[in-house]
Amino acid sequence: MKNVQTALVRISLVLALASGALFLAGCETPSGGKGPATNNVEALKTAANGGDADAALKLGDIYMKGNGVPKNNAEAEIWYKKAAELYQKK
Repeated sequence: MKNVQTALVRISLVLALASGALFLAGCETPSGGKGPATNNVEALKTAANGGDADAALKLGDIYMKGNGVPKNNAEAEIWYKKAAELYQKK
């Protein structure tokens, strides 16, 4: 029984570390919850301009953090404002 418990603890630790590594790498889980699961800026822009508030918010985050694009606070602000407008319409 002790060996089974030790194995479960090790597996849990490995899964937790792997999840943390994916999070820090900017990976997303498939979109079953909030927002689009893509980091494709062009696809997100198309979705945001089509009225997707979650896509606009994600674009703001991408530009604020510089994930895959040069960090640009002015561009982030534009997308955050668009997201706010779209959320108000919901």
